Amino acid sequence: MKMRHLKDGRVLQGVIPLLFTPFTADGKSFDRGSMRRQIECVVDAGVSAVVACGKAGEFEGMQPPEIEQVLKSVLELVAGRVPVGMGIISVEEDEALQAARMAVSCGADFAMVKKRFHEDVHQFFLNVAKEIPVMLYDQTNQGNLDISSHVSPLLRQCDRIVGVKVSGNVYSFGQLKEQFPDVPLLCGWDNYSLMGYLSGSDGVIAGSAAFMPEREVALHRLAGEKRWEEARELFYQRMLPFIVFATPDPYAFSVSKYMLHWRKLIDSPVVRPPYENTPEWVQQELYHLAQMLELV
Repeated sequence: MKMRHLKDGRVLQGVIPLLFTPFTADGKSFDRGSMRRQIECVVDAGVSAVVACGKAGEFEGMQPPEIEQVLKSVLELVAGRVPVGMGIISVEEDEALQAARMAVSCGADFAMVKKRFHEDVHQFFLNVAKEIPVMLYDQTNQGNLDISSHVSPLLRQCDRIVGVKVSGNVYSFGQLKEQFPDVPLLCGWDNYSLMGYLSGSDGVIAGSAAFMPEREVALHRLAGEKRWEEARELFYQRMLPFIVFATPDPYAFSVSKYMLHWRKLIDSPVVRPPYENTPEWVQQELYHLAQMLELV
């Protein structure tokens, strides 16, 4: 069956890193040089697309002119090698439409969209999808969207929804794949990547794919070849022990940026409010863990 795809025919499946937005050490400015190194790392590892300015990319900590600056830089640095999406995160319709039009004007291939509230979900996504192909985020800030009343009706009505980021309903891959075999389903909760593959996901969209892209790509390959014992060894022993510290608030994005910093991919690991920087004692322990896992 032909999968839903972007305008150029490419399908949103495989490994899609959520790029982290690097800032200067004072947190005031975007660091393009660090973004270049991060992008070269993930593209060289074999990822299938990237997302800039998502939640992990600190969309909520930037104003529109800076988001536009970051997105334009990412598009220039990627230079068409893989599709580029823009995060449109924790917004309602007016702000979402403004961001979608910005993404289109910059040349983004799609938008990964998360609504703030549960009200009027259906019309919200239909209107955003008129502007740009959408990867639907299965959560709002109020919790998970309902598969039967929210997600499924949208997928039936709107073929401009070209993928679903499944972050909340992580046991729903089988149900969704049975109903919509043409829709790419991406696991968006890093801790459940292997479980997602086992239940029918087409790939992952994850922050961990930015700081350990080689292992995420290897896991995707093993899952595709159904080499489950090797996949379990890789995921449970060499990936998950660090991922569990890189996902919970309040330090999730700071931890991930420290890993990028330790790998010499970004100069400064600083994050902006509303996110928090990791305390020094946590940094020290996580560095020991990264060494044990041969990540640095």
